[in-house]
Order: sequence, then structure tokens, then C-alpha cells
Amino acid sequence: MEEKYGKAAGEILSCVGGEGNIVSAAHCATRLRLVLKDDSKVDLDALEKIELVKGNFNNGGQFQIILGTGIVNKVYEKFIAMAHITEMTKEELKQQAAKKMNPVQKLLKTLADVFVPILPALVASGLLMGINNILTAQGMFVPGKSLVEAFPAIKDGAEMVNLFSNAGFTFLPVLIGFSAAKIFGATPILGAVIGAIMIHPDLMNGYGYGQALLDGTVPYWHIFGFSVAKVGYQGTVLPVIASAFCLAVIEKRLRKVVPAMLDNIVTPLLSVLLTGALTFLFIGPVMRGVGDMMTNGVMWLFFDLGALGGLIYGVTYPLLVITGMHHSLVTAETQILANIGTLGGSPTFAVVAAANCAQGAAALAVMCRSKHDPKMRSMASASGISSMLGITEPAIFGVNLKLRYPFYGALIGGGVGAAYATIMHVLSVSQGPCGVIGVICIRPDCMVQFMVSMAIAIASAFGVTMFLGKVVGQKEGKAEKQGKAASRSEEKPVMGIETKPGCIYAPVEGRAIPHTEIKDSTFAAGVVGEGVGIIPAKGEVVAPFDGQITMFFDTKHAIGLVSDDGVEILIHVGVNTVELQGKYFTPLKQSGDKVKAGDRLLEFDIDAIKAAGYDVTTAVLVPAPNHVEVVKTGDVKQLDKILTVS
Repeated sequence: MEEKYGKAAGEILSCVGGEGNIVSAAHCATRLRLVLKDDSKVDLDALEKIELVKGNFNNGGQFQIILGTGIVNKVYEKFIAMAHITEMTKEELKQQAAKKMNPVQKLLKTLADVFVPILPALVASGLLMGINNILTAQGMFVPGKSLVEAFPAIKDGAEMVNLFSNAGFTFLPVLIGFSAAKIFGATPILGAVIGAIMIHPDLMNGYGYGQALLDGTVPYWHIFGFSVAKVGYQGTVLPVIASAFCLAVIEKRLRKVVPAMLDNIVTPLLSVLLTGALTFLFIGPVMRGVGDMMTNGVMWLFFDLGALGGLIYGVTYPLLVITGMHHSLVTAETQILANIGTLGGSPTFAVVAAANCAQGAAALAVMCRSKHDPKMRSMASASGISSMLGITEPAIFGVNLKLRYPFYGALIGGGVGAAYATIMHVLSVSQGPCGVIGVICIRPDCMVQFMVSMAIAIASAFGVTMFLGKVVGQKEGKAEKQGKAASRSEEKPVMGIETKPGCIYAPVEGRAIPHTEIKDSTFAAGVVGEGVGIIPAKGEVVAPFDGQITMFFDTKHAIGLVSDDGVEILIHVGVNTVELQGKYFTPLKQSGDKVKAGDRLLEFDIDAIKAAGYDVTTAVLVPAPNHVEVVKTGDVKQLDKILTVS
């Protein structure tokens, strides 16, 4: 096996341009992560033919090669020796990757980093707004009346829901100020203070600024000869981000010059005072104008160009996903939703959902055409479903771009569905999963047309992809036949249950979901293997069968095991938790230990991991070519039977 790992490492090194093209390398539980000098030197066709390579993609300046658990670390050891580079942590690699980004890419990444932590608050607020709209929509359930009018007893409850729904958007600058200050290196709570200052109730409400400007009724402060508009920044995004950046610059410089004994008093005082003054004098007015231009540009595209605008947006969006530039759209989308009372909703959600569903439909068309390629069939089916739910990277990178013609089919289908959604003025009231299930984010009067738009996108993409497949043809690979399971031993009782060979029991207590719903594109696509994700209710991992620990990762977040009857599995706690470098994890066993079903393997702090910004969903995956059947989802206790393997 060592020769096999060495061969794969040498072949990978050759395919990525040789030793001279390597800047740095690291690995997580499943992927070899490289920063390359020139990505164009990668021979993708040759790379995909390497026996141990299961896939690849380029993201955030890193070229990632999927190898799988128990393999990636072995290949990595050989690889860094051959490339004559030193071992790096994943965080150090990210810093190297960031150096490769141009200023535009860095800006877009920063915007994404600011918004990702606050998206749950915006989604919750938007969905509550959707519930309120359903309660107050005229004629939706009762002819000529809303539910509130038909059932007056629910009026106060509806008002409460409406208040809850408005909070996230009313205090949006506070949320953004906190998140942006943290990203830029300032004290987060001071960022929140700046956001609060910008929407203080003593200021004129920002939503009325436009009309007040026309009427000449804008209030002003007159300070040292300057006339400063006494206007708030409700419903804005860019001004508070720019102010948080200014806060970070000022605070960092003050920390260097203010004596330590005065630092905790003087630095916060001057940071808030100077940033607040600059915000109302210069930053706010300028960035308000830039934000309005972005919003007006998006609205012009949809409401003035109509179907053509929707078509352009729907075709362009997947291209932006490939480059990572789609994160820039979050800024305009958030500002539109923050002004939802004025605009009535955002037209971009339905268009993005149509583009995503089209990518999924194209992947499912590939599945139908891959009868003689089980590996591609499995990849296409899993990624197609995940794309319909709003996670498109597995479909785009794993299937559609690889074969090209499905990507073209998806662009056409997504464009047609997006054009229809634009014609019918399908508007959303919140951010959420941009797929079929995104109907919950749509205004009640637009829900039917949203589903029609998705049906058009799916049918068009599927049909065009099938047609292009017949014209262009599809490469059919050979795959090994699935091996039969090892002979089963006698059943034996463990911890009050009957364990059976070929069965995997829940290592974690919580709620089990299909692996396609895990919020990690590699896991969701089934590249590493198939199985389930468990959203843990208890921070403890136990052995899912009798067997041996083959690998307990140094970062403590992932464990590889093999059962006594030869079934291999990966237990991976959380998404991207390798970045924690073992923090909040306490291993109770080590590599090579023999275990019995129910033996405690690992403890982890759920609350601390969540507070650090990580999803704690725990993947329980069986690598190909095994046939995996999920026998239980929903609420599971430790050692409930969840999978069978053959």
C-alpha cells in the first residue's frame, strides 16, 4: 500500500505542474489542499485518471484534490517529501491562498465573510415575515378576507409575529457592525455600537430621507462650519461595513500609541468618537449613494429589462459561482430585503433558485444517461438532488463542468426559468435555500408562479441536456463491480441490542439526515462516501460497531474505523472543523485501539463549536464501492441502527 500512496503522490505532483508550481500544501480529513503558482498548469484530464483521486475543485485560491479518509494523510506524507515542502496547517494554507487573490477577489471574500455569520438572523426574520404575509394576505385562504380578518382572535398573535420579523432588518446595521468589526480586526462590540449610532431613534429615519430631500425638510447639525445631515441609515449595508473598516484602522493605530494603563479607556472612547464623526461627515453619505446605485442597478435589470434581465441574471449566476464572485450579490440582496416595505420584495431569489434547480436537473439527466458508469451515476444523482435544495457546487464541479454539455444545458434551462420568474414578478421576502424548498421564502401571492418557474427551469435543463448528450455523446468509464460483503458472523448482544454484521449503529445522539443534506459540497455529493449526517444533541461519539480505529486525526475532529467484518467508515464531527485544530475536542481513544460497539471514542463541546461559527453536523459515511442503505433518519439515540452495508 505504501507504494500505492507514493505512486499516487508522484502522479499528482506531475499533474499539478511539478515541484516548481507548488507554493504550499495541507490536508483535512478527505482532501489534499494545494496553493499553486499557476493553476493553468494543472492537467485535469490526467489527474482524474489517477486511481486514488475521487475528484477536484478550485475554491478560494486553493486547488483541492479529494482522496478520502485514511488515504489523504498517507498521500500527503509522500507528496510533501517529493515536493520538498514543509508541513502546513489548514489555516496557514488559507493565508497563503489569500495572497493569490486579486483586490476584487479579496473584496468579494470579505463581503462574504461579513454576511455569512448573520445570515441565520436574516433568514429567520424573513421567514417570520413570510408567515406574517400569509396571515394578512387578502383572499389567500378566505375569499375577500385575510386570515386575521376572518379570525380576529389571531390578530394579536399576527402583530407579535410581525414585530419579530422586523427586528432583524430594523437593527441590521448593529448586526453588520458587529460582524464586520470582527472580520476587520476591531473590537466587535464597538462595531455594534457604531451600527447602533447609525440607527439611533433621535435621527431622522433613513427610509424617509428621499422624500425629505425633495421637500427640503432634512434636519442638520451645524458643527464647526459643517452641515451634517441628521439622518439614520436604516435599510443600508455598505455604510456600516465601511464604518467598521474605519473603526478597525483607528483602533489598531490607537492600540500602538496609547499607553497600556490608559488603553482600555482612551482607545474605545476615541475609536467610537472619531469613527462616528467620520461616518456622518463622509463615509455614510458616500456609501449610501454607492449602495443605492447597486440596488437601483439590480432593480433596473429586472423591472426595466424584464425577461431579458432575468435571462441575463439566470445565465450569469452559475458563471459567478465558478469564480466565487456570486458572494458579491449578497450585498445588494440584503439591502433590497432591508427595504422590503418599499420595494415589496426581492426579484433575485427566484432567479437564483431557477439557476440552481437547472444545474440539478442537468445532473439528473447525466444520471439517466450513465447506465454503464455507476460512479458517475451515483455522483450525478446525489449532486442533482442537493442542487435542487440549493447546494450547487457538487453538481457544477463534480458533474456538469466535467462533462461540459450538462453545464450548457443547465445555463439554457436556468435562463428560461429565470426569464419566466421575472415576467411574473416573483418576489421573495427573505433569504433562504435557493432551491425548490425556497418557496417558503416567497411572497404568498407569488408562490404558485415560483413553483411554475422552477418546473420550467427543471424541464428545460433536463430536456436540453438529454438532447445535447445524444448529440455530443458522453464518455462512459469502467467501474469495478461491487464486492460482496464478508461472511456474516453470528448475532451477538451489545449494550442491550442485537448487533449484526454489515450494520452500522448511530455513534452520536441527535437528528439523522441523508448525507445529501450535509452543508459540505464534498459530503453532500457522496464523493467521500454515502451515509447520513447527524445533528448532535449530545457531544459524545461512541463506536458504531465492534472493530478497530484505523485513524484518529491529529485535529481530533474525525475518526476512521473498520468493523470486524471489514466495513470501513468515517465519522467526521462538524463541517470545516479541521480549522479548530483540535480545540473543543477531547479524544478518549487513539489510532490502533480495538473497540466494542458503544465504547466512548470522543467528546466535543457543541456550544463552543457553534459559537466559533461552525456547523456541528456529524457525517457518518461509508466509502464506495459499498452499497449503503439508510434504514433510519430523524431522531436517533446512540446505537440505533442507521445504515446497512453490502
